[in-house]
Amino acid sequence: MRVHWSVILPGLLLAIAALARPWLEATMARHMAIELPMLFALGWFAAHVSQSRSPLPLPPWNVSGLPAFFAALLITGFWMLPVALDLAVLDTRVGVIKVFSMVTAGAATGASWRRAGLVMQAFFVFNWVWMTLTIGLLYQNAPQQLCSVYLSDQQAAAGSGMVFLSLAVLIGWICHAFYLLSMQDDGAQQKAGRPETAIWRW
Repeated sequence: MRVHWSVILPGLLLAIAALARPWLEATMARHMAIELPMLFALGWFAAHVSQSRSPLPLPPWNVSGLPAFFAALLITGFWMLPVALDLAVLDTRVGVIKVFSMVTAGAATGASWRRAGLVMQAFFVFNWVWMTLTIGLLYQNAPQQLCSVYLSDQQAAAGSGMVFLSLAVLIGWICHAFYLLSMQDDGAQQKAGRPETAIWRW
């Protein structure tokens, strides 16, 4: 039986992330701005592959995807805390919990994303961006060392990475939302048999 590459790719990428863990967690910036988003993205990608092959309806408890989005916000927000970062580096068991929870958060969000609609997507994106941007700015401006395993001079770089990541996600989602709205508008015009609006050309 032939196995499609998309089925094994999430697991392969997770194995690569595990091998790269010492390098990723060597600095605070790589830990927060690369490893954590990568784990979330792996879960998202795995859910996307699963839904593409065999789409399933949202379970009754996950109405409009809101519970999954809210849980993902709590999980991602927790691993941005200094004490959580310290424990994830110092205790292997906590590190495993971090990986599992971040992948699960990504998978839950990815499985709910398409059926949630733009309103629920906006709720998740704007709240995540606000939270990540705020924490990033706090790390940039904190006068004292917040993490015991990372020096204080690494906090500014980590904060800058989080600010950049939050703005990139916001801009990417806004572009995505405008694209979907334009596609829906074009589809509605074609269905109604109306000509498209003329574009002024100078």
